[in-house]
Amino acid sequence: MPEEVLTIEKLRTKTDELTAQLSNLSAEFTRLTAQTLSDEARFKLIEQTTGRHDDEIRQLKDSTRMMQLQFDQVMTKIDTLEMKLFSWLQQTQQDSVKERTTSQKQWMSFLQFVLGGTVIAIVTAIFVKGGL
Repeated sequence: MPEEVLTIEKLRTKTDELTAQLSNLSAEFTRLTAQTLSDEARFKLIEQTTGRHDDEIRQLKDSTRMMQLQFDQVMTKIDTLEMKLFSWLQQTQQDSVKERTTSQKQWMSFLQFVLGGTVIAIVTAIFVKGGL
């Protein structure tokens, strides 16, 4: 019988140890469950943040496309303006050349008139004085 008592005592000790270990495991499982819930919450937060970032990236791409279109339109208008200014400058220079040519022709006509008048005045003065 003493062997049986010892065996029962050993079994009770083992049972107590197992109960203590199960109690510890229960606490560990509770901690792991809490950690799992926390990790799941963080994972959902990361997924939400990723979704938000994807939306923001999409919006940035759309904005970039719109800005590129506006930039292209502005550049087209600047090119058109540049061509108009260049054309206007050429026209102004051509008008200036024409104006100078006209002005020079007028001066030449005036000089011809003055020289012709001078020659006529000299010839008249010579004939009037009877020099010839």
